[in-house]
Amino acid sequence: MSDDCETAIAETGWGVWHYFIVTLCGLLSFAEANTSLTVPIVAPLIECDLKLNRDQIAMLVAISSFGMAVGAFLFGSISDTIGRKKSIPITMGIVFCASIALSFAQTNFFLYLSVFMLGLGVAGNNIVLRVYLIECLPMRKRGTCLAIIDMFWIVGYLSALGVSWSLMPSVIRMLDKQFRTSSWRVLAALCGTPSLVIACASGLLPPSPRHSLYRQRTRQAFAVLRQMYAINNSKHADTYPIRDLEGCVQPDDETEEDSISKYFTKTWKRIHRIHRPPYKCVTLCGILACLLHFPGFAWLALWNTHVLQEMERDHVVSGNDTCNVHVQNLASGFLRSCDEVNETRFGLLLLVSLGYVLGEMLLIVGINAVGRKLYLISSGLVGGVVLLILVFRLYHTIRVILSSIFLAAYAIGRTTTCVLLLENYPTALRGTAMGLTRVLPHLMLFATQLFLRTTCLLSIIVASVILMGAAVVMLPVPDLTVLPMKE
Repeated sequence: MSDDCETAIAETGWGVWHYFIVTLCGLLSFAEANTSLTVPIVAPLIECDLKLNRDQIAMLVAISSFGMAVGAFLFGSISDTIGRKKSIPITMGIVFCASIALSFAQTNFFLYLSVFMLGLGVAGNNIVLRVYLIECLPMRKRGTCLAIIDMFWIVGYLSALGVSWSLMPSVIRMLDKQFRTSSWRVLAALCGTPSLVIACASGLLPPSPRHSLYRQRTRQAFAVLRQMYAINNSKHADTYPIRDLEGCVQPDDETEEDSISKYFTKTWKRIHRIHRPPYKCVTLCGILACLLHFPGFAWLALWNTHVLQEMERDHVVSGNDTCNVHVQNLASGFLRSCDEVNETRFGLLLLVSLGYVLGEMLLIVGINAVGRKLYLISSGLVGGVVLLILVFRLYHTIRVILSSIFLAAYAIGRTTTCVLLLENYPTALRGTAMGLTRVLPHLMLFATQLFLRTTCLLSIIVASVILMGAAVVMLPVPDLTVLPMKE
């Protein structure tokens, strides 16, 4: 069944159409990443400007993660119902509106609501975008292009970090010998502005051919495939081979108009299906692996930077509580006080985050040639080992290099896990399944941001174990590197 679909997509060739789609999806990922550091960076500024206490700021940061837990599943499941193309501009629109709302918020309620909606849109876009892209790609390009999308995300994250660092001194401005931080509102709005532009551009995306077939819109799917063929090969669309697409994708049995009650009914059926054979093993492995990857790119780099600064101060990691990790202080570390920017934190965070670029570059070069499993195993082993080496007495430069290697390994493992999961679910379940696997990680981050207080030594050991564990639990999932996706 899926072989016919892969053949139909492969016959469209590879060329300008795919370059355009991958680039536009990359820009969507870039715009999403621009908001990834909005909450951590503006949180200490909000604390100073509105005179909030640490518990209120911790709740503000955590609510963003709670919004991500809701948004990932909500928009993943919605995309299975209404389509991928329609969901993408909705999520980006929510990101823009939430960023603007945050910049105008004056009360705690509206601050919390804004960051919740921001998390909702960011996580929703992250899921839907990757589901959409993989359904438009031939099997020999799936891994590489998804790694490229994550590379765009990393570049957007680094750009947001650099812009925030450059603007921070002007955000804290002096008036009558008193520092004020009200310009954080401008910073929040700037981070969300690209989302509006890219949301408009996303209208150029064609419908997903696989999802069109799932919704029994064969003519629409065939028109998209002909368009792909004509643009890629500079030939007339009529020369595209006529193919029977009826059996490519298992169709939706119900063709009635969508409604809220129908959405809940279908979503429940999809959840039930992905927890039964033949998807039960993939689902359990995916949920556990994503749970172990729970910090995400931004917060893992923040934790790593904090630990490096703590170890530089105390020289060596010890078990006597001299080197502490309190998640509530990770975001506040961007400021030394309400009138002084922590330049060292920004510089070190930017430096170690370059490891993400290294990891994604390695994936782009070889994920389709080497295969998913080898990358997964090697990233877990290398990342776990180099992180454990940090507990020894080392020069600061060596620790920074090892931290960058660890983040590179994390990027490889996280992206590879995403590719494996996307390939092992059929079109009918792909969005719901991917959204479901991201619920527990965001809830774990939510709880961690509120309650975690530990030592550097223990956090390093735990981080090393979970990175290796995330690789191990994905081993039972089939590797479909040069094989058709499940349908």
